[in-house]
Formats: sequence, C-alpha cells, structure tokens
Amino acid sequence: MATTRRLTTQSIAWFWDLYKRSLLQLDPPYQRRSVWSQPYKDYFIDTVLLGYPAPAIFLYEDIQDDGTTEYSVVDGKQRLSAVIEFLEGAFPVSESATVERLRGAYFSDLTSDEKRDFYRYQFSIEQLPSTDEGTLSNIFDRINKNVARLTRQELRHAKYSGQFVGATERLAEYLEEELAKDFPRVATQSRRQMKDVEFVAQLLLLTENGVASQSQDDLDAAYSAKEEEWERQSEVEQEFRDTIQALKGLQEGILANPDTKRLRNQADFYSLYGTVLELQRDNELPKPSTVIERLTAFMVKVGSEDSRSGDKDGRRYYDAARSASNDAAQRRDRIRILKNVILAKQDQGDA
Repeated sequence: MATTRRLTTQSIAWFWDLYKRSLLQLDPPYQRRSVWSQPYKDYFIDTVLLGYPAPAIFLYEDIQDDGTTEYSVVDGKQRLSAVIEFLEGAFPVSESATVERLRGAYFSDLTSDEKRDFYRYQFSIEQLPSTDEGTLSNIFDRINKNVARLTRQELRHAKYSGQFVGATERLAEYLEEELAKDFPRVATQSRRQMKDVEFVAQLLLLTENGVASQSQDDLDAAYSAKEEEWERQSEVEQEFRDTIQALKGLQEGILANPDTKRLRNQADFYSLYGTVLELQRDNELPKPSTVIERLTAFMVKVGSEDSRSGDKDGRRYYDAARSASNDAAQRRDRIRILKNVILAKQDQGDA
C-alpha cells in the first residue's frame, strides 16, 4: 500500500521550539553518521539569510498516547543541524557571505528584525505518518540515492558570478575544444561535478601565482578574492591560451606513445603545463619533435621499475607523482625535473 504523505511548510521558529522541548529527533537509527564540513554549513546559512529556497525536509510524525507529537527527521538532518548550531552560537556568518555587513556576525549579533526574519524562514515539509522503522529506512535510502551531494566546485558555481568563476568555466570549455579527449583525463562523472573547471582554476592560479598546493579552502579564497575584480585577468587568460596551444602541438606525439600516455593524468598534466608555461616565458621551449623525443625517453625510465631504480630523476618524478601529488613541493619537483629533461640539462637538485 502506498505511503500517505502530507505537504506543508514550517518555519525555523517551529523547528527551534521543537528542538528546545526535545520533540525533534535528529538521529533516528536510519540516519547516517555524516556531518557537514564548515563550508557546507556556511553556505547553507548564507542561503537562509538570503531567503533562498532549500530542498524539502522529510519528517516522520509520531503522535503519543498523551497527545504529544514528536518528529523524527527522515531527510534534512544536516540542514537543520546547521541552523540549530548557528542559533546556539557555534559559529558565525562566513567571511565570504553574500551580505557583507553580516560577515563574522553570530546570531546574537543580528538585529531584532534580522533575527525575526531568520526565524520566519520557511522550509517545505513532507510529513510521513506513523509507520514501521523498516519503511522509514527504505524511504531514507531512496531519497539519498536520488539526491547527490554538491561538490565544493558546484557550490562555487552556485555562489559566485564574477570574473574568476566566469573565466574558469569559459576556459574549461576552451581546453576541451582545443585538446584531445582525456588530455587531461577527467572522468565523465567528475565533469558533471565540474571537476574539470576546478582543475582549470588550479592551472590559472599556477599561471598567475606559481606552484602551490591549492586546497579546497584555498580555491574558495581565490574565487572570493577575484569575484569583483581580477587585475591580471587578461594577461593570465592569454598566457593560459598560449600554453594550451603549445600543448596542442605536443599532444599527438604524447597520446600516440604508450610510454607518454601517463601525462594525461591530472598530476602529470599539471606538471607538463607548468613546465611548458615556464619554458615559453623564457623562450626556451624546443621544437615539438625534440620535446616529444626527450619526454618519451624519460617516461620510459619512469614507467619501468628497473630503469628508474638506476635513474635519480626517474625515481624522483615517479615518487613525486604517486604520493601527495598535489603538494606544492612535489609539484615543484616534477616541473623542475621535466624542465631539465626537455632542455637536456643535468639536474643540479643535489648540488
């Protein structure tokens, strides 16, 4: 028999009242033990402060013998937990929030009108009748199989609309149009989650600022800092395009050879991009046939355990690409090695 659902709306004030009277169960047995990271909480509080809509919350309504009604959260725990923590003063409004005057403010710092507006925020509610726990667990699983959690890059896409986000998305399309498929390699699902755009953001920051680790928080900061104005935008974009064109001249030789195909991997592509970028700046990039010849000979060593065991650079490159590959030191090491390989120079790293 079909489960009867009741659609309604309820305010944050209603949930807050239930929570204070211990009538709101946020951790029923079928809930996962997942916890939102702070950026997700910050983003959701910003959504509420702006009055923007949020996904519906599913509640299980349990009416007791004495007439008391308790509610268990079937779906929406993380949203409600973020709201409750904010109300309790566990964290302030994010420093990257949309409304500048609210940045850094705790709920207690808000004006009376701002507090009332926050309490009045309405959630769409799907209320489920009293039913057995097995059915509720099944409902929970079905909801979560059909709702994908947004990646940090998808959140940036939703939050920002300025100079940097526009450039990253436009240049991600440019890279895809100019270079062969899977150069660099980005899985189909990762593209849906905008990981290709995130990778281009890292390449743009490499172009502008040099090698860095660029954590998710670092990327958030870059998007925020370049939202309204990006002083070097034209220069960086042009240098990015020039580097992609240089890589386009190398891709046929790279992708045709099994030994150099590993350069499709994002860590290796980042290294190759950084190498070509620096060599072009110094007007030292050899002709494509020379680059391919030297890269191929080196990648043969990298790909063979026996060969790299007797080759210092091959061993270093392999190790730097395998573990902590996004670490700044590892990235610098790989770029330095590739530059020396392409220029046929003896590595002076231990000198």
